[in-house]
Amino acid sequence: MCYFCGKAASEDEHAPPKQMFKNFVCDSITVPSCSLHNSNKGEHDQAIVSALLLPLYNGNIKYPLEKEVQKAVDTGKSSFERAKLKAIDSPLLKNPPESLKDLPNLTYLVSSIDINMWIKQLPAALVWDASKFFDPNIDWEKSIAWSPNRIVSNANTSLETGGVQLILKKQIEIQQCLESFDWADGWSASPRAYPESIYFFQIYFPGNNEVIFKHKFYNRYTWYMWFSASTDIISIIKSKISA
Repeated sequence: MCYFCGKAASEDEHAPPKQMFKNFVCDSITVPSCSLHNSNKGEHDQAIVSALLLPLYNGNIKYPLEKEVQKAVDTGKSSFERAKLKAIDSPLLKNPPESLKDLPNLTYLVSSIDINMWIKQLPAALVWDASKFFDPNIDWEKSIAWSPNRIVSNANTSLETGGVQLILKKQIEIQQCLESFDWADGWSASPRAYPESIYFFQIYFPGNNEVIFKHKFYNRYTWYMWFSASTDIISIIKSKISA
């Protein structure tokens, strides 16, 4: 059964997608998938990986990139052209003040690329990896995905300075609250693990049969995913963490 929807599986899905680990020596976490939740989302994988790498390629960093992250950027350059209609190099501010004229561009994802759903599928695959079965009691589509590194816009136009400041202030407050939790380290591919500077995740159990995954991509981007699960699934996840 497909790890995400429970329909008949016809292929394997890699979690995270293999595009993220091109030119790295590591194994992959793979799970059974239907075509909708694997091959049919291939363009989403390419666009989202490019969207994560483009700002790093454009110099949107405060510190030098780690060696492995720089390697990922160099490897991903060849994909930027193929993804440019879906991951668009775009200024953050529409009318920046003089002091912010030199801000590097960020990436705008077109509406057909659903990064929230992409993020929801990753914990679903990891939970399947821990349990080895599809649990119909988890409604993955109703889970909550959120990132302090994402600004939601209704059009592919840059935002006014004041609006960005208000959004960022609120997102920083939310992230500070989430980061105060006692996070447990997750697991990786085996026997050759993913490079941690490219991807790793942590888990927190807030109670009331709830689970939060925290994903870190390229040591720069954080995404949280919150969902409800049975006591049995939570026990399985905790055992996987301990192992």
